[in-house]
Amino acid sequence: MKKFYLFIAVLFSLNAFSQDVFMQNGTFNRCSPDKLYDSGGSSGNYSSNEDLVTTICPTNPGDFIILDFTVFNTQLSQDVLSIYDGPDVSAPLLGGFSGGTTFGPGIISASPSNTSGCLTLRFVSNATGTGSGFEADILCAEPCQTIIASIDTTTPIPNGSGVITIFPGQTVDFNGSATFSDDSTGATYSWNFADGSPTVASQTVSHTFNNPGTYNVVFTATDTNPQGCTGTDTISVIVLQSIVSINNSAYPESSFSPEELIANVLVSGGCSAVDNFSVQVNGNPSDTQTKSYGYFNKGGAVNFPFEEGIILSTGRAFAAGNSINGILTSFNNNDPGDPDLEAALNQVNTNDATYIKFNFVPTADTVSFRYLMASEEYDGGTECSFADSFAFLLREVGTTNYINLAVLPNGTPVSVTNINNSGVCTANPNYFQGYNIGDTNYDGRTVVLTAIANVTLGATYEIKMVVADQGDSIWDSAIFLEAGSFNLGGDLGEDITIASGNAECNGGTITLDTEAPNATHVWYKDGVEIVGEAGQSITVSESATYSVDVIFAATCQTSDSIVVEFYPDTTIGTVQDLFICDPGAAPFNFDLTENDASIYGSITDTSEYTLTYHLSQTDADSDINSISNSTEYSGADGQTIYARLEFESSGCYNIAMFNLNLINQPTINPVSDMEVCDDISNDGFGVFDLESQTTLVLGTQPASSFTVYYYDSLIDAESNSDPLSSPYTNTVNPQPIYVRIESSGSTNCAIVSQVPVFNLIVNERALANQPNDIFICDDASSDGIGQFNLLQQTPIILGNQPSTDYSVNYYESQVDAETGTSPISNPANYTNSMNGQIIHVRVFDNITPDCYGYTTFSLNVSPLPETVSVSPLTQCDVDNTGFREFALTETISDLSNGQTGIIVKFYKSLSDAQSDIFELNEPYTNISNPQTIYARVEDS
Repeated sequence: MKKFYLFIAVLFSLNAFSQDVFMQNGTFNRCSPDKLYDSGGSSGNYSSNEDLVTTICPTNPGDFIILDFTVFNTQLSQDVLSIYDGPDVSAPLLGGFSGGTTFGPGIISASPSNTSGCLTLRFVSNATGTGSGFEADILCAEPCQTIIASIDTTTPIPNGSGVITIFPGQTVDFNGSATFSDDSTGATYSWNFADGSPTVASQTVSHTFNNPGTYNVVFTATDTNPQGCTGTDTISVIVLQSIVSINNSAYPESSFSPEELIANVLVSGGCSAVDNFSVQVNGNPSDTQTKSYGYFNKGGAVNFPFEEGIILSTGRAFAAGNSINGILTSFNNNDPGDPDLEAALNQVNTNDATYIKFNFVPTADTVSFRYLMASEEYDGGTECSFADSFAFLLREVGTTNYINLAVLPNGTPVSVTNINNSGVCTANPNYFQGYNIGDTNYDGRTVVLTAIANVTLGATYEIKMVVADQGDSIWDSAIFLEAGSFNLGGDLGEDITIASGNAECNGGTITLDTEAPNATHVWYKDGVEIVGEAGQSITVSESATYSVDVIFAATCQTSDSIVVEFYPDTTIGTVQDLFICDPGAAPFNFDLTENDASIYGSITDTSEYTLTYHLSQTDADSDINSISNSTEYSGADGQTIYARLEFESSGCYNIAMFNLNLINQPTINPVSDMEVCDDISNDGFGVFDLESQTTLVLGTQPASSFTVYYYDSLIDAESNSDPLSSPYTNTVNPQPIYVRIESSGSTNCAIVSQVPVFNLIVNERALANQPNDIFICDDASSDGIGQFNLLQQTPIILGNQPSTDYSVNYYESQVDAETGTSPISNPANYTNSMNGQIIHVRVFDNITPDCYGYTTFSLNVSPLPETVSVSPLTQCDVDNTGFREFALTETISDLSNGQTGIIVKFYKSLSDAQSDIFELNEPYTNISNPQTIYARVEDS
């Protein structure tokens, strides 16, 4: 039996509903988007006399609960919500809350020490009334993962103290990243530039700081945790004013004591052995803005001569720099002057002296340092009256008399009255830098001065550096001492670099000297010991970092290193010999500057170089007798020219040689036009191999000595622009072609055809239209062989092409048709060799027979239908007229005799049947009685 099944489809949906918590006794596991309400829910008030304890725990172990109270309204001090950091009321109390929203909990979170992650709420109301209650979003959060933010790179890079120093209006590029202990998915990044501009969200940013100041840039990485877990990294950006930076907290040296400044900033070389300090300084040593000494860095004062060093002032050092101001730099410290300074300079009434005194043991036979003096007394008048001064006092321990090293070469002590250019009391103006230079807040300063003294190796010396006001205690002065310039021996000096302009040419030498003849030396090149070098000096000839260990004694040795650079070779590119066409007689004028580009090679900025041409190596090396008419120099065949390329700033040069050559004028030989056949589109465009003409154009001239170019215009040929590439497709038909031949040695030796040398001709292609295959009937032999008139296809194949201009040939193979060989000789009466034979046809223009068309058709011999006997068609003559309608098709079954694929037609006569004319239609009425009907049976 059949089984019938009834299917009932029930449509339902799945929906996620929040599970809100109303204050009641119990513990509930909830997370976002759930909410907490008082017992009255979202629209009602809580009740009086409630005492309910609700604990809310996270749904996932390890998470913790955050409650974000969005509504809070209870009776102030009467109805109280207490929140505990744990699963019950025995946990620590986070707070008790009552009143309006401002008294509400806000956002309350389980603490990190709360391992349960739960919060417990106890709500107690009295009997005197209620408020609208409270509402809070329940959030679950994972504990914060460890996020380590990192400011990876900046441009410009920080200094050694990790601080970026820039000028106002300069842009800093920052790039930061962060590592996450758990997951970085969805993390965001931001930058706070601390200059009042908006925070920027990105890992890579660029920011322009427009105002001077110190900005602590903070990079923050934040994950997707609802509590906003972050990691931060900070870098300081100091936007400098164009003034020296003094006691700036960004530099750790600013907190150095006088002893530390001497030992770690001023002194270099030897063992840096300094001790037995005594000082007179002013201000609080821990207050960088009041002390009279300190550390300076050139900061934004681009033209200040020292990168860094120490400053000793008669007032407050900080006021001398940091920010540009027009305020008088003047502080009365109420300190005494210095008797040693007064004795050395024959002065009286000095005040507010600052000095540092210490002992040292030189390890070389000389000591020196560099310094300059700046003063507020330089105002164009007071320098004539107030001799604020500096002394550098030296004596061997055990002796009493000081020698003052702070003197000019003529022995004049360094003071305001001795060095100025006031126009009133001008003194030694060559040593005065100028007024109101702006790199300090003083009104003027000296040039850089050098103090030097001969000393005895191993002896102990006392040195005292002192600066003081003279005549009063106001209008401050200061001395700036260059870092590292107090050299006790073993120092290699400043780096020798291309940037500083003190490098030597490649191939030259530089001598490095520690000036410590009595010490033992170990020299290194790029960290590798130079075996056999143990003297105080070495001579080097390669760019590298050289270093030395200078061993004065078993417990006294020092090391120093120096970067040495040599200017690179003035590399000359590949220089070519020059060629010109032989004019037959002198002068033979060569343009030597054709080699300029080759000589400069990869040098793009040639403004710093000088290129000259000379007739001898000696003249080129000596840079004399340069060729003045280098663009039209009358030379000789085979003559050698010497090119000198000099880098102007260094004087380094290189020399290259090339020869002058005369060559024969090329000639252009005539050639035939190039002809190709069009494709079946007959659009007049074809592809030509122009290079096939080169050998014919050159004739007997060697291809290795000349280059042939082809052009479609005389203008391009003469200007040697846009030569045609091969293979080339013509743009007009016919297209004239111009030829240019150049000597391989010189583009100046060339010949250009003034008329076209040949034409590009695209001949029209004959078209072979596709004819139908030919069918004939077989004879009684049924052998599939018959006679065909191939010429009946000719008009069809030619189409509109006139038979007077075009010919059609028939072939038995494709090869014969394409080569035009062995056409069928009797196309009008051709006997096929097999049934279905393919005939190949070639159609061609009688004038251009190679531009032929090609097609095929087949020869088919169809077998004759079989002859059959057909029974007569008869009808009763009911009206005795002898005429009736007959259905002739009733005979088809007999006529086909089981044959398929045939067509049967009926006719009144044999001739009509044979000619296939006057076919009879049904129903047919006989015209005689009886009447003979002729049937024609055809293969379809």
